[in-house]
Amino acid sequence: MVGSRSSGCRMTIATAAVASLVAGALVGGATAASTAAVARQKSATKSWSNVSRPAARSVHAPVPTLRWRRCVGRLQCARAKVPLDYDHPHGRTTTLAIAREKASDPARRIGTLFVNPGGPGGSATGFVSYVAQHLGRRTRQRFDIVGVDPRGVGGSAELVCHDPTPRGAPRQLHRPFPYTVGEIGRWLRFDAYLDHICAVHSSPILDHMSTADTARDMDLVRQALGDRKLTYYGLSYGTYLGATYAAMFPDNIRAMVVDGVLDPVAWATGRHGNGRKVPLTSRLRSGTGAWLALTSAFAECDRVGRPRCALAGQAASKWEQVIERLRSGPATIQGFTYQYSYVVGLVLTAMYSRAVYPALMRVIAFFYESLFPSHKAESQLEPGRAVRSLNALIDESHATRPYGFGARHLASFDGIACSDSVNPSDPKAWIAAAHHTDRVSPWFGADWTWASSACAAWPGSSADAFRGPFKVKTSTPVLVVGNANDPATPISGARRLNGLLAGSRLLTLDGWGHGALGEGRCPTRVMQRYLVHRRLPVEGKVCRPATQLFPR
Repeated sequence: MVGSRSSGCRMTIATAAVASLVAGALVGGATAASTAAVARQKSATKSWSNVSRPAARSVHAPVPTLRWRRCVGRLQCARAKVPLDYDHPHGRTTTLAIAREKASDPARRIGTLFVNPGGPGGSATGFVSYVAQHLGRRTRQRFDIVGVDPRGVGGSAELVCHDPTPRGAPRQLHRPFPYTVGEIGRWLRFDAYLDHICAVHSSPILDHMSTADTARDMDLVRQALGDRKLTYYGLSYGTYLGATYAAMFPDNIRAMVVDGVLDPVAWATGRHGNGRKVPLTSRLRSGTGAWLALTSAFAECDRVGRPRCALAGQAASKWEQVIERLRSGPATIQGFTYQYSYVVGLVLTAMYSRAVYPALMRVIAFFYESLFPSHKAESQLEPGRAVRSLNALIDESHATRPYGFGARHLASFDGIACSDSVNPSDPKAWIAAAHHTDRVSPWFGADWTWASSACAAWPGSSADAFRGPFKVKTSTPVLVVGNANDPATPISGARRLNGLLAGSRLLTLDGWGHGALGEGRCPTRVMQRYLVHRRLPVEGKVCRPATQLFPR
């Protein structure tokens, strides 16, 4: 079996124990292998990218019957059978895993709040408890919070590509991204191998994993739960699911919050015809977001000084010296060898959580004083414990803050992202794009670019993908939330979507980290007031995080 290719170990799944228990309660067995291969490349004559279909009021397919049972803690679980192919709504089916936490005040219940944590490839069933904890008491009181694992993900017929005869298979490069010529060749050989085994040895879900199909699934589950319209909170890639649903079913929106926003046009097709030339993960400008987040954090570190920030005093210069040294070749420090792409991936992973920044600065200080011993950075952390300490903090943070774009979970990321998006067909385009993005977005451009390289020859069909237009007027204006220093989804994505959705309102969090969920009373109150009462914040509303980046 081929597992996930780590992209800096960035996680998209909720609290590890809860997510695994929920998935275990819902999975009904391994997916069967399929013998279809090249035939998976279905005709694109019915593609949403080629024709403009009128907005629908709802999906017309058999509405599933949901039978709930208690599964983990306060959660209830169910499974829903939905059409495998919505062009044949009464044909073959696939099964979705669903979890919910019921409203704590049933007498005042408004309806269902659907949630999605991003990825793509993140488990929505494992996200339910986190949202219930962090979207405010009134949200918990008034809504059943429901997560539906997207098709091909988690407990929903997860896409697994496996090789029954793996002898001779190319070895996977266990690095966040390739950097040297040899690493790039090895990475591309594994991409070709992954594309081949997914074509030959996967399951029928491979051809039906687009976000548009997941939006149709969500609408069908909405009908099964008896909600007249959709109430939704989506984070990271979950914002693309929200934007897709809004474009396909604009009259069905009761309330929608999209937080940590991907530019939907950049995701689907790119702008000005660049989709066939520039890979998906370059078009999103995530590398620029990460570069801006780190450099602004260095400025804040210098501003507050020591002891609040261990790297204070020309922090950016110290980082640049460290990274330039690692560019020239690996460095061995106290018996451990550190390689350029590993350190870049480690730093990017750490930036997903605002709370991890102080430890991140201590680790960079550790690298600086170890590589340049004549310039002690006074990191106040015992040498040898630095990276282990940071990894522990990252693990703890990502176990409780389940979001992100860029991680590969089995083949789910590729199955969804490659089906959704237009990409170059020549794998060498990723080499050129990585070089370019690293020039304009130092350190992180290549890391983000290489995340989508399997899309060059991805075998799954994109015939049912929705690729616009995303410019619509929804039945209720959407609340768009952006973090000013987001390392994964730069605030430019939120501004773009705000301009596409008529009447939508932009809320800005002037902070660091990915998204605004759990970042203090201000964004929580704004999102809660909107979800419960459908009251938008004032134009230009800006929230501050609960605590400073480098607390006293």
